[in-house]
Amino acid sequence: MASKSAILSNSDRARGGLAWWLPLMALLLLPVILFFRTGFFFFEDDWTTLIQMTGNPFWRYLTRPDGEQWFPFFHLVYYALVSLGGEHYYLFVLINCLGTGVNAFLLYLFFRRQWRLAPALALSLLYAGAALHHAIAWNAFYVCYLLSLGFFLGALLLTDDYLHSPSSGGLLGIGACALLSILSHNYTLLALPTLPLYALLLRDGRTRRKYPALAMMVAIVYLPFVLGYLAFAGAPAAASHNQGILSNLPGPGYFLHLLCGAYLAPFFYLFWGHFHFPVYAMVLGSILLAATLSLIWFKGEVREKRLMLWAMLFNAFPFLLISLARYQRPAGQAFVARYGIFTLIGALLLVGTAWTILARRFPGDRRLKILSLGLLAWFFTAQVLSLPRWQAGYLEAGRAARLVYERLGQEDNLTPISPGLFARFCPTAHPTLTPSQVKAIRQLLRPPPPIP
Repeated sequence: MASKSAILSNSDRARGGLAWWLPLMALLLLPVILFFRTGFFFFEDDWTTLIQMTGNPFWRYLTRPDGEQWFPFFHLVYYALVSLGGEHYYLFVLINCLGTGVNAFLLYLFFRRQWRLAPALALSLLYAGAALHHAIAWNAFYVCYLLSLGFFLGALLLTDDYLHSPSSGGLLGIGACALLSILSHNYTLLALPTLPLYALLLRDGRTRRKYPALAMMVAIVYLPFVLGYLAFAGAPAAASHNQGILSNLPGPGYFLHLLCGAYLAPFFYLFWGHFHFPVYAMVLGSILLAATLSLIWFKGEVREKRLMLWAMLFNAFPFLLISLARYQRPAGQAFVARYGIFTLIGALLLVGTAWTILARRFPGDRRLKILSLGLLAWFFTAQVLSLPRWQAGYLEAGRAARLVYERLGQEDNLTPISPGLFARFCPTAHPTLTPSQVKAIRQLLRPPPPIP
């Protein structure tokens, strides 16, 4: 008969397993439940990459730039996914839903290192169910953002581990994740310095001594990227969206773009899931942003103030480059949903820290619990209610793309695509699509059956 201590030990291990598996399953399932749909088809940037796949040798496709971006690791992954999924677009949607869940779980692990279980899990679930993830789930191409964020979160968690238990293997792991992050998408290019800043700001004096090694590793990561960018993309790619990026000083529009993208957009998205925000979402989002910053600054402990600063830097650093490349476009471009999967993390860090301060100042206050649950319910409801508008637009684009794909792929059909039809699923800023290109893409997505 097992001893009582052994039984308790087994019970503790079981609870420990559940503490990991239950959040993981919940965070994997929630994006699938909310975002998995059939009926979508290759959309916008998908076509750009499919044209590159079929019009270039594999090595050229792998290393060529995409606008101002250079992300060969994403090109490799996307080629593998297209080879496996073909024209079954629902498989891409499912993969992106599961990838969103994986990133939400990594975020949960990071939140657990900052707060107790309840706020960490609640805010992770809110992140996993945020309506802005539609932009990633329903567009196969944007798996690049999932890869970039996932590797960055991996580097962040490894950084935290390294501060507790330093090792050369851990440092190499940080470097590998950081490099794969920027080779998956260049959004995190200027986010990498926040990794050593995490050590500098959020740990004690003993762990801050590890800052130079982390900073050196981040600096080393930039070397292969810069060499690859100069060799395969070059200055013309960097100036593809802003011809004066290398010669002109940014104007006021640059700082407006940065402010909107880094700070206002994620707080607006908490109250509504479409970037055509109603007025109340903009007002309440601004109030919540100001309230959280004020509460943390005036009532928070030193570490909480440093976490606030780190979250603000994490949101701002990527936009130093993004805004420089794109601020000449309308300011609304800063609010596009795909950036929000990164900036929402900073917003939730601020909200979670502010809630922790309130919970500490008013322990056991039922009114605070009711207010918190009510606010979370509001946030979740806003995400769900805003999804149909997105879905209708994506389904319409998918039907138009499928029509072109089926009709122009026939051998005897050489009719050019009308600009109106093309614009329904791929904006004019992207490459034109000719019947010969469609045929080549059909051969890629629907290979002929093997000869018996």
